Amino acid sequence: MSILDRVLLLILALGTLAVSIFGFIVGLGVAPGWIATVANELSFYPVNVYVIVLTLIFAVIALRFIFYRIGQVDSDYVTLSGENGNIRISYDTVRDLANRTGKLIRGVQDFDTRVRSGQAGILLAVRVRVLPDIDLAELSGQIQQKVKSYVEKTCGINVERITVNITELAQTGNKSAKTWVE
Repeated sequence: MSILDRVLLLILALGTLAVSIFGFIVGLGVAPGWIATVANELSFYPVNVYVIVLTLIFAVIALRFIFYRIGQVDSDYVTLSGENGNIRISYDTVRDLANRTGKLIRGVQDFDTRVRSGQAGILLAVRVRVLPDIDLAELSGQIQQKVKSYVEKTCGINVERITVNITELAQTGNKSAKTWVE
């Protein structure tokens, strides 16, 4: 989400919260002066109950959007404990290691990895373009086994799961028939 999207979401949430507070006051029937005409229409039972409930719902949604980033840890690295302190390995480094290993597997033409944090390690999602006429189940097993063992051996990070998505078959290098020139 870009900065502009976040600012617009904050403005929308603050506006919704202000309208919710206004509606709550109108629903209770304690609106002063100029609001009295609007409040008069909306403050009679059962309409006032509906107004109060709706404004409370919108207020909760607005507060959720205002504070949606609080409590979320957005780490793009894995922290390991070392002898002399902590060691941070970025997800980009893990991705590069997995991509390098995956591209060396016979039958793989294109390889891309996404890294996410898991409960007891990391999760890898792999997108692969493979050469035709290869056993896809066997190739997927090789990818999972080799990438997992290499990343765990190199980084010391537990790899919980590797999801392999074979997206497409690579085009074969068939040459078109030569044209004869007379």
